[in-house]
Amino acid sequence: MNPLPVIVIGAGHAGVECAFALRQAGVPQDILLIGDEPHLPYERPPLSKAMLSDALDIERVQLKPMAAFDKARITLRRGERVTRLDTVARTVDLAGGESLRYSECILATGGRARLLPGMDAAQVHAIRTLDDALRLKPELVPGQRLVVIGAGYLGLEIASTAAKLGLHVTVLENGRLMAGKASPYTEARFAALHRDAGVELFTGVSVVGCEGQPGQWRVTVNGGAAHPPATLDGAQFDADLLLVSIGALPNTELAEAAGIACHDGIEVDALCQTSAPGVYAIGDCANAHSQHGQRRCRIESVQNALFQARTVAAQLAGKPVAALRPPTFWSEQCGKRLQMAGLVLLDAPIDDHVTHTDRGWVVERFQHGVLRAVEAVDSPIDFVQKTRLIAAPLSAETPACAPLLTEPQHA
Repeated sequence: MNPLPVIVIGAGHAGVECAFALRQAGVPQDILLIGDEPHLPYERPPLSKAMLSDALDIERVQLKPMAAFDKARITLRRGERVTRLDTVARTVDLAGGESLRYSECILATGGRARLLPGMDAAQVHAIRTLDDALRLKPELVPGQRLVVIGAGYLGLEIASTAAKLGLHVTVLENGRLMAGKASPYTEARFAALHRDAGVELFTGVSVVGCEGQPGQWRVTVNGGAAHPPATLDGAQFDADLLLVSIGALPNTELAEAAGIACHDGIEVDALCQTSAPGVYAIGDCANAHSQHGQRRCRIESVQNALFQARTVAAQLAGKPVAALRPPTFWSEQCGKRLQMAGLVLLDAPIDDHVTHTDRGWVVERFQHGVLRAVEAVDSPIDFVQKTRLIAAPLSAETPACAPLLTEPQHA
C-alpha cells in the first residue's frame, strides 16, 4: 500500500463524488479532500432556484453530512486554499504554509463567474457559490428592479425566481435565449413563459455601458430587438440590482503554474489524465475529448462531473471504467422542468421533431437522419425513453461538435 494519500483539490460535486468513489472502489490509502469554502460541500443547481426563495435552507443543499465523511475515512479540510502544485515532487502547498505530499492528485477546481470588462465583483451579483446566493437572497425584495445580463440557463432561472418573488425583471442577452443550445421551438415557448410571468426579454443586444452602484444602476445597450421588434440602440435600463450571468471561467491557475497543459480548461484525455503524471482533472475545470475524439470541450453539468469523478476512481482502483453516456442537463424556469441530453454538430442542419405530451413536450433533434439530442419539458418518462435512442459516439470523420450544456461565452 502506498503510504501517501490521494489528494482531491476542490469540494464541489466532482471532488466529493471522486473522494467517495475512490473509497467505494477499494482504494485503501488516505483520501484528503481540500475545499476553499468554509461550508460543508453543497449542491450547486439549487443556488439559482430554491435557495433564492424561502423554499430551501443551507442544511438541505449539503451533499453529505459530516458523519458520512468520517465513516468513509475521508479527511475533509474546509476553508483551505491550495497555493502551489509541484507535479515533480508531488506536493501541494496550502496558504497556511503547510506542504502535503500525494500519490495522485485530482483537480476539481471548478469555475468562477465571468464578468464584463471593468466590472467590480464586489459591486454586482453573480451566482457561482453558496455565499453568492446568500448575498443576493435578502435583496430580492418585491418591487425592486433587477437587470440580468445574460439569458443562459442560470440567468433565466434567476429571472424566473425573482419575478415570482415580485421583482421587476429585465433580461439582456446578446445572442439567443439559452445561447441557442435549445431548439427554436423550446426557446420560443420559454420566451413566452417568461414574458407571461412579467419578465422583459431583450435579445441580440450588446451592453455598451454600465454605470452606478448598488441601488442605482444604469445599463446602456446597442442593437437587438424587443417584443414587438424595435431598435434599441442607446436604450438605457435603470436597476436597483444588477446580476451578471454570462458563463464561467475555468479555474486553471493552479494547473497552469504547475506547467500542466491548459486551454479553456485543464486539458485531459478520455480518462481525465492531465499532461502531468499522477494528476487528473474533472468537472467544470476539465477540457476533455468530445465523443468523436476530434475536439475538446468543457461540459458544465452535474452528470458530467459525476461521470468523470467515477472514471478517475475506477482507473486508480484498477477497475473497468463505465461506458460513456450522452451528457445530460436540466433547468427549472417558470414552473417548468427542462431536461436535455446529447450533442449536436456545429455545421450540420438540424431536423427537429416536436411531440406534445400530457404536461409538456419533447423535441427530438436529428442530423443526417440520426438522433443527436433530446429535449423534454415536464415529460420525464419520455425523456428517459428517448435518451436511450441517442446515437453512438460520433465518428472521427464527423465535424466538431458543440456541447449543449455549457453557458454562452459573451464578449
